[in-house]
Amino acid sequence: MKAFVRGLIARANLEMPKIQRKWAGKESAGFGGVTSPPPPPEKGLENLTVSDVLLTKDTDDGAGKVDTLISCRTNDTVFDAVKNMAKHNIGSLVVLRPGDQQCIAGIVTERDYMKKIIGAGRSSKITKVGEVMTDESKLISVSSGTNIIKAMQLMSGSL
Repeated sequence: MKAFVRGLIARANLEMPKIQRKWAGKESAGFGGVTSPPPPPEKGLENLTVSDVLLTKDTDDGAGKVDTLISCRTNDTVFDAVKNMAKHNIGSLVVLRPGDQQCIAGIVTERDYMKKIIGAGRSSKITKVGEVMTDESKLISVSSGTNIIKAMQLMSGSL
C-alpha cells in the first residue's frame, strides 16, 4: 500500500516538471510585446483524479497506453494469473466470474499469492484464483473521477 501511494505521488511529481519544461523560456516571442499563451495550470495531487493516474500507465512493449482491462477468471489457476501479472508488470488483477458477462468477482494480488500459496505451501498450478482472491463484497471502489487524495485515504483506512 505504501509503495503504491509513494508511486502515485512520484508520478504526480514527475508529470509536473514536464509541463514546466515545455513552457520554459517561451514568455515572449520578441515581437513588440506579443507573448506566448500562459503555461497550462499545474495539476497537483489536489486536482488529480484516479483516471489521470490510470492514464499514465504505459504498456511494457512501448506500444502506448494501456486501454484494456487486464483480468482473470475465478476458475483460472493462480499460476496463470501470476504469469499474467508478470507479463504486464502489475501487482493485481481484477477477477471476473466465469462466462461471457463482465461481472466482477473480486481481486487477486501478489500478496494473495505470497501468503495464500507460497506461505501456505500450496501449488499455484492446481489452486484456482477463486480460492485465494479477495471477494468483491470486501472491496472498496471509487469512480474514475474520484480525487486521488480521497482514494489514497480510503485505501489507507484514514477516512
